[in-house]
Amino acid sequence: MIARLLPRTLRGRLTALIILSTSVILASSGVALYEALSNRVDTTAAEQMAGISAALGAHLAEARSTADVARNIDIWIDQLHGHPNMDLAIFDATGARLVGTPGFRPYGPLMSLDAGRVPVGVAPPGTRHQYLVTNVPLAGAGTGVPVVRVVVQYDRSADVLLLRTHAYTIVVIEVFGVVLAAVIAYGIAALGLSPLRRFAARAEQMSTSRLAHPLPALDTAGELKELEHAFNGMLERLNESFTRLSQFSSNLAHDMRTPLTNLQAAAQVVLSQPRSADEYRNVIESSIDEYQRLSRMIEDMLFLARSEQAGTSISVRRLDASEEAGRVAGYYEPLAEDAGVTVKVDGHAWVDADLTLYQRALSNLLSNALAYAPRGSIVTIDCMEQGGATTIAVSDTGPGIEARHVGRIFERFYRIDPSRHNSAQGTGLGLAIVRSIMDNHGGECGVDSDPGRRTTFWLRFPRRPAEPIRPAAIHT
Repeated sequence: MIARLLPRTLRGRLTALIILSTSVILASSGVALYEALSNRVDTTAAEQMAGISAALGAHLAEARSTADVARNIDIWIDQLHGHPNMDLAIFDATGARLVGTPGFRPYGPLMSLDAGRVPVGVAPPGTRHQYLVTNVPLAGAGTGVPVVRVVVQYDRSADVLLLRTHAYTIVVIEVFGVVLAAVIAYGIAALGLSPLRRFAARAEQMSTSRLAHPLPALDTAGELKELEHAFNGMLERLNESFTRLSQFSSNLAHDMRTPLTNLQAAAQVVLSQPRSADEYRNVIESSIDEYQRLSRMIEDMLFLARSEQAGTSISVRRLDASEEAGRVAGYYEPLAEDAGVTVKVDGHAWVDADLTLYQRALSNLLSNALAYAPRGSIVTIDCMEQGGATTIAVSDTGPGIEARHVGRIFERFYRIDPSRHNSAQGTGLGLAIVRSIMDNHGGECGVDSDPGRRTTFWLRFPRRPAEPIRPAAIHT
């Protein structure tokens, strides 16, 4: 509710909140000060009335009759010296007034009040007077000792005026304080937000060509410094994304240009002069290979696009990792025989994964290893359980990968040394697909390479509750 009433601008909200806080503080302080003064005034009045009543009682105790009380009127009135807002009256047992000051205002119920030697206070409604009533026995002994009733009257007019003036002063101070707080709050908000305005002005000058240049440091600290770091971090990530996108576009154009160029060249050659049926057949068969390569590239790109969509769901099951690895190895056995390479599966482990995606990730790693493993070597698939996760490692003894390429090897179309790239056999998206599959599983993938000796690509699947299923046929 309060948020709807606040201004929409940050400066306006800060100003309004500071004004609101100041108003609450000033109002609370004013009420507290008023109540404290009111209580103090009431306490002082009660103490003065009690003091005068006690002094009158002490002097009246020496009088022997009501006649003595009536004759010594000056003694009783002298007790009010220095108290201009006080009056008194003394009554006998019949209610006749023996002594009274001119300012005393009679109040009917005073004589019927059941009062003893302990003073009883009375504050009639609708008036500004307070009364303190006390019965005082005169001097003498026996049962016939006369008793007089002493009534001390207090006029609260001056106190009411004092409290009213104090309340008016508090209201004026609060209004002035709120206005002053509004001016100060507006200035503070403007001063506090000035780094943010400078930051916004610099951000407006940003473009894709300047992403590599972070915003200059703000001359401030605290939350705005955190905003600066977060914004510059975002710029850095955007710059990396744009760089990867540019490289991806360049590599994609290169990879698609090669088969298209081949198709175009073959068509131009075959159309340059009449050909035999066998020659046309050879050109068509060659074109089919290029079409298939383009088709695989498009399918891989569509797979990556689908797998990177938010909310992509996968069906995770408890699989026999080594048995499924054996099935994948069996699928690639003819290719391994042609390459003169032996595929070996070691270890035993259970893996929590989507069957189709697990087979595809392992197939991509195995086909990559077979492409670069030397003739007569062994490609090993190791399945092991480590620290609450299942690790699948595919190792070959090919040329290896230099350290400077390891961090980017799973990027789309990333090119390393030509000896590690066979454009005619792959689309350049295999390892990117592997990383996407592992991201969908919440796992990790990586490569450890000792160039010229051994290269190991590994997948690490986290363990999670899942139901075991029967092995299924391989999907590619």
